[in-house]
Formats: sequence, C-alpha cells, structure tokens
Amino acid sequence: MAVAVPHVALIVETSLAHGRGILSGISQYLTAHGPWSMYVDQRKLNDAPPSWLEDWNGHGVIMRAQTRKIAEVVARLGVPAVDTLNHLRDLNVPAVLPDHRAVAKAAVEHLVEREFRHFAFVGVDRATWSAQRRDAVCETLSLMGRLCHVYSPVSRRRFLESWEGGQQDLAEWLNGLPKPLGVIAAHDLRALCVLDACRRHGLAVPEQVAVIGVDNDEVLCNLGDPPLSSVKLDLERIGFEAAGLLDHLMKGKKPPAKPIMIPPCGVVTRRSTDTVAIADPMIASAMRYIAEHACNSIHVDKIAVHCGVSRRHMERSFTKLLGSSPNEQIARVRLTRAKQLLVQTDFPLDVVAERCGFRHAAYLSVFFKKHVGQTPGDFRTTMTRASSQDSAPDQRDPPSARRGTARKST
Repeated sequence: MAVAVPHVALIVETSLAHGRGILSGISQYLTAHGPWSMYVDQRKLNDAPPSWLEDWNGHGVIMRAQTRKIAEVVARLGVPAVDTLNHLRDLNVPAVLPDHRAVAKAAVEHLVEREFRHFAFVGVDRATWSAQRRDAVCETLSLMGRLCHVYSPVSRRRFLESWEGGQQDLAEWLNGLPKPLGVIAAHDLRALCVLDACRRHGLAVPEQVAVIGVDNDEVLCNLGDPPLSSVKLDLERIGFEAAGLLDHLMKGKKPPAKPIMIPPCGVVTRRSTDTVAIADPMIASAMRYIAEHACNSIHVDKIAVHCGVSRRHMERSFTKLLGSSPNEQIARVRLTRAKQLLVQTDFPLDVVAERCGFRHAAYLSVFFKKHVGQTPGDFRTTMTRASSQDSAPDQRDPPSARRGTARKST
C-alpha cells in the first residue's frame, strides 16, 4: 500500500558534481510527483553511512553504494532501495546507471573524428563500473578493427605506495605507447591524473596525447592543464529515473529485470582533445576548419582558400591521407551534429536542419536517410525507445521532456 508522505534517505555524495546532478534530478521528480520527506547529509562518496541510518524508520533509499558498509546497513533496513553507482559486484538492488556502451561510443567517436588511430583506456582500480566502461571502450574499438591499450600498473607496489609513484608509473606507460594517442579515462578525476602524467614526461596535450574524461564536472575539467574534454552524463535524468523507480517500488510494484541505462548527453570539447591527429599541416588545418564551420554551409573551394592551396591539390591530399574527400568529411561532421540535436533536444526538424547547415528540413531528411537508413523522425523515435526500454511501467517524463519546446519530426 502506498504511504501518504514517503520518508526517503538519499545516500548520495554532495561533494562532487556527479552526486549533485543526481540530487538535482531527484528534486525535479519531487517537484512533479512529490512530496517526500527527505533525509540527506553533506557527504563524500567514500564516507561511512550516516549514524542515523542504522535505526532509521523510513520507506525507501536512493544511494551511491561505494562501500560494503553502506550496502549492509541499507539491506538491514528492509525497505526498497535504488543504486546509481554499480560499484559493488554482488549488490542485488535495482539500479539506474549511465549506459557504459553509449558513453564508450561517444568518447571513441570523438577521438576517431579527430583522426586518432591509437587508443588507450585508464580506469579506476577495483571498480565494477570502471571495468564495464573499459570493456565497452575495448569492444567499441574492436568493432572498428582497432586496438585499445589498457593501463595496468607496471609496478603495483609503486602504484599503491604513493601518489608520486603511481603518477610516475602511469607516465612511463603513456610514454611507451604509439603516438599520436587518444586516451579515454574512466572519469574526470582519472583524466586529470593522465594530464599530470603527460606533463611529467613532457608529452604534449593534445598534439601527442589527447585526453577525454567522463562526467563533465566543470570545476575539475577547468582545473586541467589544458582544460579537459569530457563525456557529459545525463545525471539529472539518472536522478529523475531513480526517484521514479523508487516511487514505483514503494508502491509495491515489481522492479525491472535489468538496470535502467541512461545514455549520455554527448561530449563537451575543451583543449585536451582540440586537435586533429594528422601529420600533414595542410590537411590538419582543413580538418580543423571543417570541424568549426561544417554546419555553416561551407564548400570545398572555401576550405581550399583557407588552406592556401588549389581545390584539386587538397582533394588529392585528402584521398591519399584520409581515404575520403573534403565533402565526405563535411558530411560526417554535419551528420554527427544532427544526431546530437535529434537525441538531446526536442527541436523541430527545421531548427535541426538550420543548425546543421541545411536550408530546408527536406534537404536534411534526404541527407540523413542516405547516410543512416532512417528519416530523422524515425531515428529520434528509435533512440528514445532504446534509452527507455528498461524503464519501470509507470515512469514519468524525464527532465528533458518537460522543457516545453515544440517537437516536430519527419
């Protein structure tokens, strides 16, 4: 039976942007479907369970179960719980989590678009979610016929004994890999370690080593030297869906068979990946120009003028070095942008077309179907279904669906 005003404990860190984003999503759910009586403390991810939780008499818990102690205390409460971390391997609790495959795909495609051909992953030791993210990155690259180097400390003793020892170990490993190298880190904090290791060994970022993290914690990303590119997780939606799932469970309904997986919002590009991994300076200049202006109705002649070469010379160089034409590169950038706008916004198709450099929505539709095999509207519907297929039966609209913008597809 549903309770009048549920009492809910939030065991979510307030010290990091990740936890605060989830709390924001929970808040948005309560605005639409509350009230709940909330129990929340200022806390770090690794903190012990709050003392009041041991004998707390509530109705449900949303947590980021980083420690075994938290999991044990919550289990003893005997109330519905939802996890949003997936750190403990044997935690038998319904969960709402980032879609690691989609995160990996976004990070890999970001580096591939910049013509990187050598890749590495740097994870977090003994974390289930990091291992899953690592496996997703390796699988994504394998499907492209590419290898991923995975960091494992050369000297585990040196790695464990001190920060300095660990950073030196990481720096030596990075130095021994082929360049230019694209590195995907499990999260932004780990990516900052990679940036520091590059600095220690004199590796230029992003020219020799491009680095991308996950979380898009703006404070951490801007602490990087250079500032860190990152996959932006849809944390508010994770929080919103976690609250919806807990509401579902507190009403006595069955949990979903699998975790609810939430795709990321996309990649936020900063200086750590703002390059093109091409030795030829003319092609590199052209690729940077295309990346910046492809959605502004540019044409090949304009790119050639920018690079100070003839159109014929540029096209031959593209074919020789990249195996594709300038027009194909323009199309790739436009297609990526169109997919992002279709998935991440409710913009009507004419707005999507305009922002991708097409004069009319009909032109975008023809272009999109040629390259994807679906109309933009069908693609948007497919992606929406894919992201919500594991949701509980009575899930409410996530934050992104309540922006009040019109939605028109073809």
